[in-house]
Amino acid sequence: MTDNGWDNFGQQILDRVDDAIRYGDFSNLSRSVGNIINETIDAVRGQGGAYRQGPQGSRYGNGGWQDSGYANRGQQNPYHENAAYRGGQSTQPVLYNQYPGGRVLGILMCVGGVLAALIFGVLFLAVALVSFGDPFVIAIAAFFAVLTALSVALAVAGTRKIRFLGRYQSYVHMLRQRVNVPIRELADRVGKSIEYTVRDLQKMIDKRLFYQAHIDRVQNYLILTDEAYNEYRAAQNEYAAQEQQREREQARQTQKEQAEKEADENLPPECRALIEKGQSYIRHIHESNEAIPGEEISAKLDYMERVATRIFDVVRAHPEVAPDLNKLMSYYLPTTQKLLDAYRELDSQPASGEHISSTKREIEETIDTLNVAFEKLLDSLFEDQAWDISSDISVLHTILAQDGLKEDELKSKA
Repeated sequence: MTDNGWDNFGQQILDRVDDAIRYGDFSNLSRSVGNIINETIDAVRGQGGAYRQGPQGSRYGNGGWQDSGYANRGQQNPYHENAAYRGGQSTQPVLYNQYPGGRVLGILMCVGGVLAALIFGVLFLAVALVSFGDPFVIAIAAFFAVLTALSVALAVAGTRKIRFLGRYQSYVHMLRQRVNVPIRELADRVGKSIEYTVRDLQKMIDKRLFYQAHIDRVQNYLILTDEAYNEYRAAQNEYAAQEQQREREQARQTQKEQAEKEADENLPPECRALIEKGQSYIRHIHESNEAIPGEEISAKLDYMERVATRIFDVVRAHPEVAPDLNKLMSYYLPTTQKLLDAYRELDSQPASGEHISSTKREIEETIDTLNVAFEKLLDSLFEDQAWDISSDISVLHTILAQDGLKEDELKSKA
């Protein structure tokens, strides 16, 4: 291949890359570059002389001119794939005015205002120096003074317009290939404060320089598309709802802890000590659950935490069952703590061999066994209460029967 051929090959790839970056569409870039590379390789091999180099990289075969060999291989020409780009059209929506007018007008206003201010200023001085108290001459001097002030205002307006458009170009330069940007970055770009930049951007949005842009004044973001803004607002609303839910849960937890604290103050000292120790074990279970990433063991520990919490809630309401927790406090919970510490250590190892995996499985099975034990213990705490309720119901039925108020006796009397 000649040097010009290699140059054309490189230029074609550069053109594809440039088009992809310019229009933000990389969907066909890999295929286009691959096609160009295949074409070039075929040209180097010469295809056994079956094709001869034609104008603009085309080759002439038995069937006539074929555009870069794509027709022969049944592939689409990347020039046709990127025809929209070649024609200056983009698949992406136009988000801002790429060629805003008014810069020339601003320059004319600035230059014209300065020249007019100089002319009218000189005339004002000249007339003012020869007025000598003549009302007519003073009126003319005042007229030139007004024209001078208006000319200065025109020059200032032109300068502001030029600077305004200059800042707009700076913003646009930072927004290429982005649909949102922190306003802090834009402010730093133009050397202005965030408040000034927000007002500046809002003015540009009002002037339709940005077609779909929105300003989030809470987080100080400029968002260029309606779709991105709607997604952003939905995410914000979801986050706000989650925050409110967390606050409500925190408030309920605080109220619960306060109620438990007040209830614990009325408990016997040994019962309070038992509950405090039990709470420390429950916190350890919770912390271990947070540190262990596995979903299956996490579910097991969630359940264990709930059952253990319920056990101590029963103790708080019925201190007389505290002696039934001897095995729980002296063996079950301390063993659970040791097992969880060992599991966390095994889980933190960089490599997991068969020995580590089997040990972790064994610990998980032991946690299942402990959960069953906790369930039975919780159920046993309600045994006396269930017996008392059953006795009360039996006595109630006896009294109702004695008074003739049971349903079967009422029917027999009827």
